[in-house]
Amino acid sequence: MVEKRYNYKVYTPSEIAKSIVKKGLDLYFQGEFTKEKLDNLKVCDLSCGNGNLLLPLLEELIHFSKKIMGKYSYNHQWITGYDINKEAINLTKLKIKEVLKYYNLDGEINLIVGNGLLVEEKFNLILGNPPYLGEKNNKEVFQKIKITDFGMKYYEGKMDYFYFFIEKAVELLEEGGSFVYLTTNYWLKADSGKKLRSTLKENGNFKEIIFYDNSLFTKAKGQHNIIFSWRKENCVDDKIEIKLPDKEFTLYNKEIYDENLKIILADNETREYNKRVLEISNYKLGDLVNINQGIVSGCDKAFVFDKYREKFKDYLKPFYKNKDIGKYSNEKNSFWILYLDKDIKLNKDLEEYLEEYYDELSKRREVIKGQIEWWQLQWSRDRKIFSEPKVLVRQRCKTNQFSYDEGEFFGSADIYFITTKRKNINIFYILGFMNSTSFLQWFKYNGKTKGKNYEFYSTPLKETPIYYPEKEEDIVYIENLVKKQIEKYTDEIQGKIDDYFINIFSR
Repeated sequence: MVEKRYNYKVYTPSEIAKSIVKKGLDLYFQGEFTKEKLDNLKVCDLSCGNGNLLLPLLEELIHFSKKIMGKYSYNHQWITGYDINKEAINLTKLKIKEVLKYYNLDGEINLIVGNGLLVEEKFNLILGNPPYLGEKNNKEVFQKIKITDFGMKYYEGKMDYFYFFIEKAVELLEEGGSFVYLTTNYWLKADSGKKLRSTLKENGNFKEIIFYDNSLFTKAKGQHNIIFSWRKENCVDDKIEIKLPDKEFTLYNKEIYDENLKIILADNETREYNKRVLEISNYKLGDLVNINQGIVSGCDKAFVFDKYREKFKDYLKPFYKNKDIGKYSNEKNSFWILYLDKDIKLNKDLEEYLEEYYDELSKRREVIKGQIEWWQLQWSRDRKIFSEPKVLVRQRCKTNQFSYDEGEFFGSADIYFITTKRKNINIFYILGFMNSTSFLQWFKYNGKTKGKNYEFYSTPLKETPIYYPEKEEDIVYIENLVKKQIEKYTDEIQGKIDDYFINIFSR
């Protein structure tokens, strides 16, 4: 598989492209391979790039024409492609001519230099691997769409640009039409994807979702992909085929959405477990604890040291990386941070040191807005969360690995700090639950993942249900076990903690 990176895209690998084409044509023809059906076909790729989807589509349709009519033929209206890059469009046109020439056919595909998000023409099949762009570094690209009626209708903060391409496909499809897309999987549960998921739920049904725990692109290893098919249809709750790395199953579309409109890809056995957990739980974590993100310095090289500096001892705090967080206990810090918030006054030595970084520090957004002084941390947070008893959370981790600390533990934004909302909430019981197999079983299907890593972000943590007992002896039982784990971890004690929560949610 060979891909080229161009204009924010990673082009679709050949075998994956053929699979997408086959899925799309199967949805359109539904076994009815007739001349009328073929003549009425109108397929579009709204971001066709170098034609990795359109070329196998063209060849497949030429083969279909021979099966149906006895000879190779080509219809100009079959295929339309859009892309903002003129060079990519011109290259695709040349490739198209080569394909048609091979089959002794004349003609060309409707390839248009332009933004597919501004199209109004209707189609009955749309295929795509839309561009993956975040708004932070692509504000101008987003702005061009945000000011349109379409953009104002669908824009959400922190969304990805490819959301627009899914929503545009919904609008452009004729009733009964389908699309097949390859995207990242993050939007299924992302806070920023609520409008997108609502649009899909209200206007039709998924036909298939294939979920990968890895990237389908050799040059985009950070991605984790899905290929999904969807049909535009009203008043029908159809079945969907779901293919996960470890299992395959069928559900009705209405079953995949939870109460927060997130898409949960879980089989019936898991859904029964989720239902039982919700019925037995008497709180959500967000009812009992505060979940705070760590420090954003805005310029780590100015604030973070890999060695203790006696000269700045009055300002230094122990600084931890997320890899320092173990299960129940932590590694010793290897770094130190200049903790400079609004309550700090600089001495001469520190001011002279920081002046070396003045140009970078003064250009931070909060400095420009007058919210902080040029020498302060960009987001210092409330210093209490770093010094009172707390549960520590690695933002991304392959398992539930949470720890406890009651001293000074300062960390960056990839660490969350959990503190109790009330003094009578037992933080050790909370930690025991979060490190249990029961917590992980819930989070596996209801939380966020990125590839093989769980994403323990604030929102899904707050929404996690928990049973917090009324009996003090139950709380003390878990507290004592957790304290032993903090002192020295053993599988035997962890088994007792796991068994307690398994019994709770098995009632």
